Amino acid sequence: MKEERSPLKTGTGLLIGIVASAMLFAQTAFAGEALSVPSVGIKKIGEAMINAKSGDTIWVENGTYHELVFVKSGVSVIARNTFKAIIDGGGKGTVVTLSANASISGFEICNGTIGVFSREAGNSITNCRIIKNWETGIVTVRHLPKIEDNIIAFNRASGIQCWDVRSTNASINHNTIAFNSNNGIALGGSCDVVIENNMITFNERFGIKNSEHSVRTQFSKNNIFGNLPGSQAIPPENFSFDPKFSSPHTNLNFKVETDQPCCMFGSDNKILGIRLGDETKSN
Repeated sequence: MKEERSPLKTGTGLLIGIVASAMLFAQTAFAGEALSVPSVGIKKIGEAMINAKSGDTIWVENGTYHELVFVKSGVSVIARNTFKAIIDGGGKGTVVTLSANASISGFEICNGTIGVFSREAGNSITNCRIIKNWETGIVTVRHLPKIEDNIIAFNRASGIQCWDVRSTNASINHNTIAFNSNNGIALGGSCDVVIENNMITFNERFGIKNSEHSVRTQFSKNNIFGNLPGSQAIPPENFSFDPKFSSPHTNLNFKVETDQPCCMFGSDNKILGIRLGDETKSN
């Protein structure tokens, strides 16, 4: 006699199978891959980006990459060693353009018209040295990316330019923005952003140029010093003192080595500006 299968057992087995298949699908759909530059058949970041998909991470080894990089949606591009991978724009164009939910971290980004451009939501620019671009270091429109722990210096226009930007979970936090040929941070249109714990010093015009329409922007615990004399007054709850950087011009070393007043610490009790310590030194 043929044994009947229990409906309960059959249903349980079917349910287990469905759950297992769903888990496998989820792992396949959301587990990103790691790509390396350079690797076999790939010499440039842009070549790795062709095969990258949302959730993937592109790890970049030390070296100079002469290219303009478009980062796809959901892709992270990370230098294995901070400031040792250099993206050189060749004197023109935007060096790095971020699509939505994209991130760039650990690079020196230089010699373009604009260093980094971002207009979509969910982006991140961290631990980068954005220097010596022919115009602005970072340009951001509509959605503020996370801009944190960067050196933004020696650009021929402003360090950061924001236009009609709103921040949700992102802020401009713990950056060293110095020696730019225009403003440290320029806000245009109607901006609603949080700017805190930054060193904004020795820029040739304003430390922060605020639009009259950006009434909801918050400034807190920034050191605004040595910018254009007679420029806008320092907002309340911000500071103004000489950071006495170690050797910014010769070694790009923005470490604060001398004793400073108690106000050098930000809202998180960390020293103002970039928090990378000795990694800000060039070797």
